[in-house]
Amino acid sequence: MRTTSHVLVPVLAALAVGALTAAPVLVADPALAAGVDRHATETSRSPASDPPAPVDFTAGVRSIAHGTGVVTVTGTVPTGESVQVAGDVVEPVWTEGDADGRWTARVRVHPGEHVIRATSQVSGQSIDIPVRMLVLLPPDMTATINGIGRTITLDGLGHPGAHLVVRDRGTERAETDVADDGTWHVVLRGLAFGRHHVEVGQYFDGTLNGGVDDVYELSGTPTVEHATASRQTEHLVLDGRAPAGSTVTFADRRGPVTGADGEPVVVHVGDDTSWRAELPIPDDVRLDVVSVIASDGGDEIGRTDAHVTIPSALTGTVERLGDGRLRFSGTGEVGGTVTLEDEAGKTLTAADGEPLRTTIGRSWELVVPRDALPAAAVVAQQRVQDVEQGALRLVLPGAPGRPGPGAGSAGSAGGTPTGGGVTSGEEARHPAAARLRTAGTRAAAAGRLAYTGADVVHPAVASLVLLVLGAGTLPLAGVVRRRTTPRR
Repeated sequence: MRTTSHVLVPVLAALAVGALTAAPVLVADPALAAGVDRHATETSRSPASDPPAPVDFTAGVRSIAHGTGVVTVTGTVPTGESVQVAGDVVEPVWTEGDADGRWTARVRVHPGEHVIRATSQVSGQSIDIPVRMLVLLPPDMTATINGIGRTITLDGLGHPGAHLVVRDRGTERAETDVADDGTWHVVLRGLAFGRHHVEVGQYFDGTLNGGVDDVYELSGTPTVEHATASRQTEHLVLDGRAPAGSTVTFADRRGPVTGADGEPVVVHVGDDTSWRAELPIPDDVRLDVVSVIASDGGDEIGRTDAHVTIPSALTGTVERLGDGRLRFSGTGEVGGTVTLEDEAGKTLTAADGEPLRTTIGRSWELVVPRDALPAAAVVAQQRVQDVEQGALRLVLPGAPGRPGPGAGSAGSAGGTPTGGGVTSGEEARHPAAARLRTAGTRAAAAGRLAYTGADVVHPAVASLVLLVLGAGTLPLAGVVRRRTTPRR
């Protein structure tokens, strides 16, 4: 018994040591064992370097391209190990970790809610990734072009929360986010004149998800907001807007419009982009077309035409009727009115208190008792749509002092003037300036006197008496001649 015990103990001890030595080999994972070998190899090659940190298996969504239905999945895995990306996808894909332990895969999924599963092919570990694929329309865009302000205003719809990047001619010009209601708004400022290719990219879920682009032409064409003609001042008045810093010139069918100095009219546009110009009314023009031209640094950047209706000039005469009343008549702008005023601008009235006024048709006429008028002259004022459009000063027949310029009036035998006259231009209470380039010609034409209706009865009777006396003396002269002729 004692011998048996001494023999059994060494055998059992040997078996125990062998079991402890063999245990790690039986339970060790081949992959982990391979990892230990690689580490030992790397350590032997570079004993001074630190061992690499262990890499965990991770997975997540980098981006979702909703338009193409592509989901990009990325993560980490020990270098060289493969990863399968499957689950609710069109087709599974496999990839491997790179030298840094990173992996990326792209899979396609249909619209709707999905779960993508990434699985490590070594450890068998899986990660589920929920995704939502949208049926997405690209953003839309509406542009408002303001060449005068050198801006393009963009408005549109997009995916709520998406980030928009706006580029003009390939250069990024603005960024904005789509509001919760899907609307967005961007203003591009300080643009150059010419063509602009504007692109809007919509970014969300980590990538470009649709875009829109269009080409716009930015012109510096000026605008004309008001264009009126005044016979009162003999000027066209135009105003509007043009690009800040530009110059505005004018031309009509005769060429560049010039001012009093004979030089072309030029308007410099300020920062408020507004402009205003007074141009002389052209001669003998009823419907005038004025081209408004905007230039920037000597280069034309746009033009527009202003159409102006020029009221007809007021004409008038005064004559005395047989019953002593005075008849005023003439022509003017059809639809306008003519009002008789004194030289202080007060409207003259008839005996019933009504203004001495009439409407202009093919012509106009007023017959007024002489005692309802001033002693010397009246002013005929033309108004079109309640705007004064020229006046005439009419010298009344029999008034003391000279009549208006032009032909003289008929006079009585005593030399006292009994006719009337017309005074226009600077002679009238409301001066009507002529066109600047032809002021002398227009003033001379406007200053002609019309027939004044002077009384010619007495001169006619005297002429008749002289004619009868002359006829009666003819026989007597014949007798005298025969008596004084010597006989042969």
